[in-house]
Amino acid sequence: MICRSTIIRLAMVSSMLGVTYFGQTASNSGQSSPMITGTVTYRAQMALPPAIDVRLEDVSRADAPAVILAEKIFATDGKQVPIPFQLPYSASDIQPSHRYQVRAQITVEDKLLFATTNAYPVITGGAPSTVNMILQPVNRTPPTSGGEGDSGEASSLPLLGTDWSLTELDGYPPATAMGKNIADLTLDGAQNRYSGSSGCNRLNGGFELDGHSLHFKAGASTMMACPEPLMTQEQAFTKMLQSVTGYRISGRTLELLAGDKTVAKFKAAKPAQAQQ
Repeated sequence: MICRSTIIRLAMVSSMLGVTYFGQTASNSGQSSPMITGTVTYRAQMALPPAIDVRLEDVSRADAPAVILAEKIFATDGKQVPIPFQLPYSASDIQPSHRYQVRAQITVEDKLLFATTNAYPVITGGAPSTVNMILQPVNRTPPTSGGEGDSGEASSLPLLGTDWSLTELDGYPPATAMGKNIADLTLDGAQNRYSGSSGCNRLNGGFELDGHSLHFKAGASTMMACPEPLMTQEQAFTKMLQSVTGYRISGRTLELLAGDKTVAKFKAAKPAQAQQ
């Protein structure tokens, strides 16, 4: 049975966006609309949650949040993965020079359980209109507290407001410049903005934080050319941020997670006060 909060959200989304759900099509003009098609798969040994949320977003502006152009929340009806979907959208919303992508998530009782960690471009720039998306579980493990962290502190530092220095990226130590590691990251909870450095260019953008679910939005950066291996690290650092679905902190160590996989580790550069 689909929970009451999901039903309410279905009604709200359908009234605002004219989306389809439960196999029915909402159309104001009576004419068929172009659509994104594909499948959704999630990798976990558990009963399939009752509904899946699929969105089409305009991600053209690096310095602004993605704009949702269409959304569909549909029931799984006991089907096994991969689950097929159809996501209609309005052709008048599409501009050839813009970039679009689809993403999916599963939320149960307002808790995000699964989400896409890869970008799935569609429509423009030679991108397809059919995608097969894989959802990863969102790690909601609470941070360690009340015990010894890896630096011997009695409790873990806060995610927000702490200056985090990169110590590992996709399993490898960070590149250095002039013998120093200058890749870092800071999250500002007052404005929901992040800032930092890939080790080459400065970067900033927005983020979404819900419990221990964390998503970085596409951001802006300076355009300075850097020697190798800093340029390669910058590409990997940017890709890593876009894949993040959650985090955990132990003492002075921050791990960014894509599903259950640790994609980056940071060490607190200096103590900071928590932000509300």
